[in-house]
Amino acid sequence: MPYRISRLGIVEIRSLDLDRDLDYYLNVLGLQLTAREGKTAYLKGWDERHAYSVALTEAERAGMVRLAFRTVDPEDLDYYERRLRQFSVKYDVISEDYRRGRALRFIVPSGHTVELYNEMDYTGNLLPTVNPAPWPEGLKGIAPPRLDHTLVTAPEPPKAIQFFQEVLEFRVSEMLVNPEGVPVAAWLWQRPAPHDIAIVPGRAGGFHHAAFVVDSADALFRAADILTMHKARIDYGPGRHGITRGATIYFFDPSGNRLETFGGYTSYQMDPDCRAIKWTMDQIGPAVFYYSQELNETFLSVYT
Repeated sequence: MPYRISRLGIVEIRSLDLDRDLDYYLNVLGLQLTAREGKTAYLKGWDERHAYSVALTEAERAGMVRLAFRTVDPEDLDYYERRLRQFSVKYDVISEDYRRGRALRFIVPSGHTVELYNEMDYTGNLLPTVNPAPWPEGLKGIAPPRLDHTLVTAPEPPKAIQFFQEVLEFRVSEMLVNPEGVPVAAWLWQRPAPHDIAIVPGRAGGFHHAAFVVDSADALFRAADILTMHKARIDYGPGRHGITRGATIYFFDPSGNRLETFGGYTSYQMDPDCRAIKWTMDQIGPAVFYYSQELNETFLSVYT
């Protein structure tokens, strides 16, 4: 089965105070501002080639508005439109969005709005295309190079997991199973990385976190320093996941949305025929937080 999803392309996050939160996303998280249009700011990591990957929209409550996956080729969008019809999934065709072309929009069983798209303005990263340095000077804050994945909640995780597997052809890299062997959480992928999206138990439409890559142990600990210097609320870390093996820091933006710096340098590459790793419920502690061997109080109870 070929790869048809290249990556998680966009997360749109609600902000209770756009001016305050935009300052945080620019100077603490260290994203790059593409534009601000009305009540929405469009941002990206310094190494992302397209116009934006994060939309921050002022709203009356925190949480996620939508998430969007970019397809590998334009033809893949037509392929998925046929699959949505085949599985009788209701969808809308969005002719265009800010600096982005046609998209398919639908609601998945977890209650989230999901979009598939291919075309977005190619703006390049912050490096020259001839004889570039390894990273640009003048970055602020944590300055992650790119968006990596998101984790969402679902009242019936098996149904949501099945939808992503059957309709969108995601694969499961790792799963948490109950004593009957039924998945209660799963980490799903199409690009050869541990996950593009993960699903855990919770209310419909819940936003657990969006994760941004850091590419070294030094960058992870520097992120912890920056968060502490700015008195950001750290939820957990620095630490490491058993699932995915990724190094991690969880923290909250000023509106209460959880974010993550994810150490992709510690995680693994997927082969097309990789088989899912199973974790049992009695090992949920080391599965999520490998060093502490137990969940903190907020991991499954606090989300937006």
